[in-house]
Amino acid sequence: MLRLVSRQAFSVLRSNYSSAAAAGGGGLSDEMRKKIDGIVKKDDVVVFMKGTQQEPACGFSRNVKLVLDFHNVKFQDYNVLTDPELREGVKVYSEWPTIPQVYVKGEFVGGCDILISMHKDGEISDFLDNKGVPNKYGSK
Repeated sequence: MLRLVSRQAFSVLRSNYSSAAAAGGGGLSDEMRKKIDGIVKKDDVVVFMKGTQQEPACGFSRNVKLVLDFHNVKFQDYNVLTDPELREGVKVYSEWPTIPQVYVKGEFVGGCDILISMHKDGEISDFLDNKGVPNKYGSK
C-alpha cells in the first residue's frame, strides 16, 4: 500500500514539475540531453548529487550514499555543485525538481525519499536484482 502511494505521489510531483518546466521554457539543449544520456547509460548505477561519494555536501545526498553503501552497490557520482548547467539539466531531463537523482541501468529511479522508501520496504534488493545490479542482499 505504501509503495502504491509513493509511486502515485512520485507521478503527481513529476507531472506537476514537467508542466511547470514546459510553461517556463525550461527546455534542454540537444547537447546537454546527449551528455546526460551518455552519463546515465555509461554505468549501472549513477547518482547526480551535491558533493561526492567521499564528501557528500548535503544530507539528502549523504542518505542516498548510505543506502547504496549499505547494500554494497557500486555507483558513479556526479557532483552537480561543480557544473550548474548539469545541475539544472538533470532536473529537466528527469522531470524531477530535486537533487540527488538516482539512475539504474539508464532508468530514473527517484531521489532520496524514493530510495529510502525502497530500502525500508525491502524492495531495493529485488529491484536491483531485476536490473542485474549486484548487491549485498541480492539473490545473485
